[in-house]
Formats: sequence, structure tokens, C-alpha cells
Amino acid sequence: MHWSPPALWSVIGLALIALEAAHPAFVLVFFGVGALITALVSLVFDISSSHQLVLFAVASIVTLFSLRRWLKNVFYGHSRTAQREFAELQSFIGSEGEITEAIAQNGEGRIKVRGSFYTAVSDLPIRSGERARIVEDPRGDHSVFKVVRI
Repeated sequence: MHWSPPALWSVIGLALIALEAAHPAFVLVFFGVGALITALVSLVFDISSSHQLVLFAVASIVTLFSLRRWLKNVFYGHSRTAQREFAELQSFIGSEGEITEAIAQNGEGRIKVRGSFYTAVSDLPIRSGERARIVEDPRGDHSVFKVVRI
């Protein structure tokens, strides 16, 4: 049985893409795409076997390097590093908000910051409706903020 180059490249491409499902390193799919591109080009143009191999290699490498990072983020999402989480946590310090539940001296109340409500503590009393600034995250988990009236 004699396979035409487009049929052979199509089978190779689909097999590589299928193998990606069994071995998800997010690399084989790009070689599969390279094979499918080679199949399409060899269907339209009569090119030699050596040119087909060069086209396969170039198409695979170009798709790998140009699309892998972007598609990996699409399929796997972004991971949050501890340093990034710490920076986001620290970013609340200095933020201003409105007190929604009064805070008694050395007591606890609520503050609205960035559209969300949080528990707030203060050394001095702060009335509901007054503005306050976050100066500390004592527990380090956004559950309670130390605030001062501004």
C-alpha cells in the first residue's frame, strides 16, 4: 500500500496530537500541527521529501516557540507565587475605605475597601461613615485590618 505524502503527514499529525493527551507536556501537539501544516502544503504544492521534512521542522519549531507560552496559560492558567501573593496582600496597606460598622476604642467594626467588606480594628473609636486608611494586616490573611481615621 502506497500512502500519499499529504495522507501520511495527516496521520502523523493526528497521532502526535492524540499522543499529547496521553503525555501532556504540551509539546507534541505543536509537532502534530507542524505535520498537519506539512500535509496541507504538500497537498497544494508538489514538494520533495527533503523539503517536506524541512517544512515540518520549521513549522513545528515556529508554532512551538510562538504559541506554547500563550496556549499553556490558556489551558493551565496562571500560577500564583508566594511572592506575588505577598505583594497583593501588602497592596492593601495604605488603601482607604469607608467604615460601615462603628469601631469602639480598641474594638472591632467593618470597613468597605475595593468593593468588599472586611473586619477592622482600631486603637481609637471611628464612627460609621467616616473614612479610614489600612495601616496593617495583623494576621496576614485579609481577615482583619488595623485602620486609622483620616
